[in-house]
Amino acid sequence: MDKILPMKKAMPFDFLLDYLPAGVIVKPAVGMFYLYFDGKIILIFRETEKNPQHNGIWICTKRDDHASLKAEIPAITNFSFDEGESFDTAWLLLSNSHDDFESAAIQLCELVLHKDKRIGKVTPKSVALFKSF
Repeated sequence: MDKILPMKKAMPFDFLLDYLPAGVIVKPAVGMFYLYFDGKIILIFRETEKNPQHNGIWICTKRDDHASLKAEIPAITNFSFDEGESFDTAWLLLSNSHDDFESAAIQLCELVLHKDKRIGKVTPKSVALFKSF
């Protein structure tokens, strides 16, 4: 059974929960919803008025896996500032303004469903979260 914690604000892109595996934990934060699975943080769903260029799905990965994920799902990009300058982070972005957002998001969820090793990171918070369930 999925563990979804009570939320004050509706989660964006909640239709994607149907494509994610059982056992996903959703934890709300200010303007974001952190998704955890299999002891790892995997994704963040974000949709806020502040810095809308960062809205969409944040993908927790390693820099070494960026090229292969972007090749498999071309809608995935690096993060960029307003001026278009990329900045170095282990996270990738699937922008909710991309024309192929819905199909790319479903494809991304299918990777999570199949426990793709390129997605997710064990953090102290993710470990503690799964110990509490």
